[in-house]
This record gives sequence, structure tokens and C-alpha cells, in this order.
Amino acid sequence: MTETSKSQSEKPQIAIFTNFFSYDPCYSLIRVTEDQIKMLNRHDYPVTVIVSDSFEPKGEFKNCKLEKVPNVPCHNEVKKDPTFDEDVENIRKRLNEILKDKRVCITQDIAYKPSELKYQVALRKLLVNQDVFAGLTCLHWINSATPPVTLNNLMGMFQDEYLNLFKKPIPNSYYVFFNEISRDVIARNFNVSKDKVRTVHHPTDLDELYGVTDKNLKNFINKREVYKADAICIYPIRLDRGKQVQFVIKTMAKVKEFDMDVRCIIVDFHSTGGDKVTYRDELKQMGLDWGLTPKELAFTSEFCEDWKLGIPHNAVLALFRMSNIFIMPSVSESYSLITQEAALTKNIIVLNQDFPPFRDIFGKNAIFRKYSSNWDVLAGYNEAIREGSNTHTEYGPANISKPERKKFEALYHKETAAILVDKLNNDPAIAMQRRIRKERNLDTVFRTELEPLLYL
Repeated sequence: MTETSKSQSEKPQIAIFTNFFSYDPCYSLIRVTEDQIKMLNRHDYPVTVIVSDSFEPKGEFKNCKLEKVPNVPCHNEVKKDPTFDEDVENIRKRLNEILKDKRVCITQDIAYKPSELKYQVALRKLLVNQDVFAGLTCLHWINSATPPVTLNNLMGMFQDEYLNLFKKPIPNSYYVFFNEISRDVIARNFNVSKDKVRTVHHPTDLDELYGVTDKNLKNFINKREVYKADAICIYPIRLDRGKQVQFVIKTMAKVKEFDMDVRCIIVDFHSTGGDKVTYRDELKQMGLDWGLTPKELAFTSEFCEDWKLGIPHNAVLALFRMSNIFIMPSVSESYSLITQEAALTKNIIVLNQDFPPFRDIFGKNAIFRKYSSNWDVLAGYNEAIREGSNTHTEYGPANISKPERKKFEALYHKETAAILVDKLNNDPAIAMQRRIRKERNLDTVFRTELEPLLYL
């Protein structure tokens, strides 16, 4: 459940009006409606979905109140069939019962498609009664490029009772499309002013996309507002000092300095005692010293009791799918499955240049930066990995003071951050993924685009 700007008492009753006869997840309008149900439920808006009598609830439709209207024959062309009048009146009567206490009615293609003509006429007849329905706002989702039914389409087929309904736009209505550039066209098609056409982009349920099924992970993502971040880095490790978590933290702190919203998530497991606890405390303080807030730097073992010893592997994979940066500064690894998983989930990869096996295992297509290692890069192979061998990288020239050394180290990590930020901004695939994740998730689309329409 997500916070919203309106108190429960202020929230209007919402209806979603469809003519769905059955549940077909391949049908895009089913998915559009399910996302609307999810958004309204996440923000505690009472929602009723109107479907046809034969509809059996599945998927997200199990999580809302269903009201049903009669099944009626529908046609893909403008047609007045023998039961038209009776069908319209039966639908109108049910709509009257369902909508009399609603403040907003979202419709799915009802406003324009020939196959929805009976439903549209029933709604128009209902809204003529402004004594009862003056307070009902209709938001008509226009989900395809099908031209709307117009007065001209009805001429010669329908009597004046129906023709008069179509001489004006549907009362109390706004028309919703999915890109700003098309608003003029939609306004012209429906014979309304441009201010009656609003833009709501289609959202994506990122939990579903990334495979977030663990309830603790859902809570973690919401509490940390992970989907809002520009740069997300995860590092799943046991808190041994050889993993050199400090370099991940320092680099992400420098990424933040490029006006990036960052999340650095340390997935620490089997790290509940001894020096591992001391190391975690040192890293948390380092994060603060380098400018990361507790929301920006998280250790999963501290989030909930279930995660104290570790988190499920499918949760780690879900985090990798949503992250875009992976930094591996470890002094020694036999292979590194986490690096492989990060690469396969399309993260930008930073590897320890001072540990040659990484280049052998993963090839040249990574960013290589110097973090020291237990491999002597200047020695022959037989001497490089013997006990006591190492490569020690110091940042800056020799014979400088510790404060000066720290400044050079900070510059080095800022250089790494600059490379990462350049890729985040300028790699077309990475930049688009980042933008869509931030702007087209359920909560952002709801707060910035859909929710304001509920109060027109």
C-alpha cells in the first residue's frame, strides 16, 4: 500500500465501465484495466468495475468489487438490431443503480467504438438526468485509432430520440489519450476543445516485470523508493573485508554528486557476528561521511528479521533486473556468479583491474578500475598468486600526506562515477530503461497523471 496525498474521507468512489464478456489476459484492454485497478487499490481508492453478466473474475479483477450489466449482442459496424431499444434500456437501468453514488466513471472504449454503441447510448441517456448525475465525471479512455461513432453514422438508421443524444459531446466528460502530441486530433475527432482531452501514459507494473514476488522485497522497494532512482547498484556478498564494499559505496556517493538519485543496496548474508558486524558499522558511517543517506545506502540484513541471514535468490535476481550498475572490487574471486548475473541482467559492469582473472573470465567489455588485489600483477604467473603476493594501489603520487591521498582517492572514484553517469545518460538502451522505470511505473503515472483527473 502506498501513501497518497488525499485522506480516505476525501477520496471519490470510482467506477470502471467495460463491456468485458470474459477474462482474456492477451487482450490489451484487460491489462489496461488491471493496471487501473492496481493503481487505485495501491492508493486506497474505492473501485467498482462494471462488466457483462458472463464475466468470471480472474487476475486483478478478484481484487475489486464487480457489478454486472446484461450481456447484449454487439456489432463491429453501426447497426440498429431488433433488440437495440430493449438492450439500451436494460443497460441504462443497471448503470443508474451502479453509478448513482459514484464520483468518477472511467470508460474503456465505450465512447467511440461501434461495438460499444449500446453501452454509449445507455450512458448518454443516463447523463441526460443532470439532477442526479451532474456530479459524475466521465473519463473516456480512447485505446485505439478507430474513428468515433458520429451523428452522420446514425442518420437514416435511428430516430430523433437517439440522434438528439449525439448532437452534443457526452456530458460531464473528458477524453484520455496516451501522448500529448495527439490531443488536437482527439479533440477534433470528438468535437470538443483541447482542454477536454488529457494525457495519461500507460504504466507498467514493475514488480511483475522484474519478478518481485517476495512480500519483504515489495516492502523494501516501496520504503526505499527504489524505482525512483537514476542509479541502482546492488552488491550481494558476505561482509568479508576482502570484498572491499567501501569502493562500491564511495563510487555511488560520487555518482550522486552528478545530480543522480542513487540507491546502493548491499545484500549482505551470513554476516551477523564478529568482524562482519564491525565492518558493516564502519561502512554505514562511511556512507554518511561520503554523503549517502540511510535511504540511499541500505544493508538488507537490517531490513527485517526474515532477511537477517540472507534473502531468497529470486529476490536477488529481481534486484539485478531493476539495477543498472554493478561494481566488483573484490581482491580475489574464483569466478563470481554475481558478476555473471549482473551482466546478464544488462547492468553496467565495473571490475577490479588489479585482479587479472576477471578479464580472463568476463572479457574486455567492462569498465576496469584499480582497487588492489591479492594477485601480484607485476610478477610472473607462478609468483603472482603465491601466499603474500598482492597488488596495492594507492591513489595519487608517492610521498603525499594522508589528507592529500584521500583527495586523490575521491577524484579517482569521481572519474569512475563520470564514466558510469555518461553511460546512464547516453547509452540509448540504458537511458530509455532508466527513464521509463522512473516515469511509467504504477505510482508515478497515478500520482502525476491519473489522480489529478479524479478531482476535475
